Amino acid sequence: MHLMTPEDFLPWVGRTVKVNTLPQSVEVRLDRVETSPRLPAGLDFRQPFSLVFEAPLNVVLLDLAYEFDCGRGGPYSIFISQRPPLRDRRIYQAVFN
Repeated sequence: MHLMTPEDFLPWVGRTVKVNTLPQSVEVRLDRVETSPRLPAGLDFRQPFSLVFEAPLNVVLLDLAYEFDCGRGGPYSIFISQRPPLRDRRIYQAVFN
């Protein structure tokens, strides 16, 4: 199994990504990839990072793992959680430690 890294997601930034949901798929946009400082040598396998997605207010996703399809290589199973929505859009985050 491939251990995903921040670099795997950089080509997605600013693009719409399909999320496999029922009864039909929805689309979100990857807004940014945020990296966190690495742990001391030998204590981590990769640099920790987060993905921040934006969606219209009518796209309501639960805190669950969904299949994300960027149109190449995947789909990828990614656990997302909701962040407080903004006035005009919803924000979702995936954290990779």
